[in-house]
Amino acid sequence: MKTPNVSIKDVLGKLSFLKNNLGLLVPIFIAVVAVLLFIPTRILRGKLQNTIQQQSLQPGNEIRSLSAQVREAARAAAMEQYISAYAKDANEIELQMKHTTERELLSYELFPDTNETSALLFERFAQKYMASIDAMLKSLDAATPPTDNEIDAALASAPRSPLGMRGAPGAYDGGYGAYGGMPSPMTPQMGSTPGSGQRRAFRVMTEMDRKIVEKICVDKARGAKVYAGPVELEGYTYWSDWKFEDRDKAYRDCWYWQVGYWILEDVVTTIREINKDSDSILTSPVKRLMNANFTLQRSRASGGGRGRRVIRKDAKVSPSYVTKAKDAMTIPCTGRYSSDQIDVVHFNVRVVVGADDVMPFMQELCSAKEHKFRGFYGDLPEQTYKHNQITILESSVAPVNKDTYEHNLYRYGDDAVVELDLICEYIFNVAAYDKIQPKLVKEDIDAAMNATTNKK
Repeated sequence: MKTPNVSIKDVLGKLSFLKNNLGLLVPIFIAVVAVLLFIPTRILRGKLQNTIQQQSLQPGNEIRSLSAQVREAARAAAMEQYISAYAKDANEIELQMKHTTERELLSYELFPDTNETSALLFERFAQKYMASIDAMLKSLDAATPPTDNEIDAALASAPRSPLGMRGAPGAYDGGYGAYGGMPSPMTPQMGSTPGSGQRRAFRVMTEMDRKIVEKICVDKARGAKVYAGPVELEGYTYWSDWKFEDRDKAYRDCWYWQVGYWILEDVVTTIREINKDSDSILTSPVKRLMNANFTLQRSRASGGGRGRRVIRKDAKVSPSYVTKAKDAMTIPCTGRYSSDQIDVVHFNVRVVVGADDVMPFMQELCSAKEHKFRGFYGDLPEQTYKHNQITILESSVAPVNKDTYEHNLYRYGDDAVVELDLICEYIFNVAAYDKIQPKLVKEDIDAAMNATTNKK
């Protein structure tokens, strides 16, 4: 096969038409160059896309995926911390609730149940109760108003005018004509004064006598921070007259009064704290503790409103758990009664306070207080815990007439004072002291709650 011979002249001859069409030369040249560039560009673009995909886009996607995973992990870690903190708070709250009821005992010989039957065991509790009340009063720097004997002695030793009338020692009119000036000085009166029984007296008080009595009363007020005595803290009289009858009753008495003692501690702590900056009764916010008790019901005073209280004829003479409305001093606004989780006790406290100190006293009564705990066997290192178990259910405020028999030997200072009467609720955590609560008491509570349930 022969190869055709290509002559340059032939080629140039065929291209000779360009001489006549020079305007087409430039576009043809551009088209040729474009064709020549198109092929490598396509090749380079493919390689560049692969490079970008491998070196930029794919790592970027991986980074975004990893970032999302990190954020999710961080959220999970944060949620875990939150859940742990929440669980810790819940556990701490439950522990603190138990701490409120983990309190020191008056006697570590009685609780939990012991097989001892000796009356001496319970008599030692009685002595400890009274000694602890005495210590409470000492911590308050408390005093009582002048007694009959103190007034009699002062009046008997006072110098007299030859014309002055004197009665027999103690023959003053029971606190009205002598000190308050209410009835006529010659009117016989029947009354009782601190530390004495009732007596009928006839006496004309001279101006000098009145000044002497006033000085004795004011000196008493200046020498203490609050009027209070053992009789005002319920239980002292009960144990001073207590006689052993049988083991079961003695056990119940000791437990219920142990509970009552914890409540009285808080009342005393409140008064001590609010009076801490005063130097005498005349300047103290709380002037007088009239009573702190567990067994009283309301009665109406002659002047209207809620006044002095009287003991119910059928009332228990010791603190008791409130398992139903009948046991309550008032219908609780909290709706709380004793249950498997809490034990509820109602108590009454009545004080004379400055008119401007009503709310501060109530706030202090319901505030958190510290207590020491060495275990229910008294054998653990001492710990300091806090408790806050009081809720005020009912309150009453009445003005104080300083000339009445109930107040005439007391000196409250120049500021206006009122009588504040409170019914309160005290809550105990059952789980905290379940191991030391006597079996007899548990049976009493269960029986009372079951009786309430059956009635429903």
